[in-house]
Amino acid sequence: MTESGTVTVYFGGQAHEAWTGDGLVVTYEGRLPVLAAVEGGRVRALPPTPGRAGDVKADYNASARSAELAARLNSGAVPELTASYFSAAARVAWALGGLGDASELPSVLKCELSGSLDAVILPELLRALLDERRLGWDEAMGITAACFNLRMQGTAIPGAVPLGAVAALQPRTASLINAVNEKLCSRLWDAWPGDWRRIGESAVLRDGEVCTEALCAAMCERIFCTKERRAGSLRSMYILMPAKFTDI
Repeated sequence: MTESGTVTVYFGGQAHEAWTGDGLVVTYEGRLPVLAAVEGGRVRALPPTPGRAGDVKADYNASARSAELAARLNSGAVPELTASYFSAAARVAWALGGLGDASELPSVLKCELSGSLDAVILPELLRALLDERRLGWDEAMGITAACFNLRMQGTAIPGAVPLGAVAALQPRTASLINAVNEKLCSRLWDAWPGDWRRIGESAVLRDGEVCTEALCAAMCERIFCTKERRAGSLRSMYILMPAKFTDI
C-alpha cells in the first residue's frame, strides 16, 4: 500500500448465513468498528465518528469501546493475532475499495507470505470476495490464490492459532477456514482413503487449531521452499499439487 485512505475494519459480532434465490447472503450484527487510516503503507487505528440517531447511550458505549480498541492497537497492547487481523483486514478493504473489478486485485495485493500469522489475510480476502463482491467460491479462491505466494524459510515448526481466537475476531473468517479445511481433507481422502494420520498431519485444522503453514499452502498460488521442507511437513501437499512448488 503506497497511497492514503481510510477504511473500516470490523471486530467480533455474529455472522448469519442464509441461502436465497440469489445464492448465499451473509449478514452481520454486533460488530465493533475501528477505522484504519492507511498512510504511506502504514496502518493506524482511529475510533469511528459516533452516530446521532437511535440509542444514544448504546452508541456512546460502542464508540468508547472502539476508541479503546483503537488505542490498544496503536500502542501494541493487543495479541499479535489481533494486530495481524487488523492490518490484513485494512489492506483487503483498501485494495477492494479502489477497484471496480475484483479480478484486478493481484496487481494491487500480490506479495509473499511467510506462513505465520500473516496467513490471516487469505480467509479475510476470501470473505470479502464472497460476501461483499458476491463472487462464486471458485472465482473467489482463484483471485485469492493469485494474490499471494508462500515462501518458507528454514525448517521452522509450523505456526498454529486457536480457531476460536480467529472466530472472536471475525466469525465468518473462521467458518471459511473450516470450509477450506474440508475441501483439502476431501482431496487428501481421495488420494489416501482411510489414512487418517496423513490427513490429520496435512490438514489446515488440527485439534481445534489453525495450522498457518497449511492454510497458506492450500490457498496460495505458488510455494517456494527447500527440498527438505517439501519432503517433510509439506510432503502431502507436494504430492497433491506439485505444480505449485519451486525449490529454493
